[in-house]
Amino acid sequence: MSQSTLSLSAGAVNAESLPVAIRVLRRLNPAIAWILRSPLHGVMSRNLLLMTYVGAKSGVTRTLPLSYVEVGGRIYLCTRSSAWWRNLRSGRPVDLRFRGRRVAATPVVLDVATPEALDAFRAFLTANPKTGEILYQVRSGRDRRPEDADLRREVLRSIVVRLDVA
Repeated sequence: MSQSTLSLSAGAVNAESLPVAIRVLRRLNPAIAWILRSPLHGVMSRNLLLMTYVGAKSGVTRTLPLSYVEVGGRIYLCTRSSAWWRNLRSGRPVDLRFRGRRVAATPVVLDVATPEALDAFRAFLTANPKTGEILYQVRSGRDRRPEDADLRREVLRSIVVRLDVA
């Protein structure tokens, strides 16, 4: 993992400055998690997964619903406004509820200056254009694809995590 990724921790958005839509979604996390664990998961599991990890310092087990994108059979997560990714830097395995199945995965926090991180970020914001507008200041063109200049700028301020499924 490169120093460029680690230095981004100061760039995280604090809770008070988050858009209302993001704060509301965070309050709905328990209900979203319930649905993702239930037979009704199909209504959400195309875009959301549940990740369970152990806090690096606290040792507390936490479970979060997270947006993901799949690129070339690999699962990627992107964030700017959350701190959960810091607990993944050690590469300690995480448990996923992915499309209704429980699977183990190894997280890899990517160097955001790599083509892999840029491609994953592009795919993530293509699949989630509103997230691009709200959190990342990335505009989408008429084809719903994010503007390249915006992507290249914003990926450097973001965190991209690859989940290698066991």
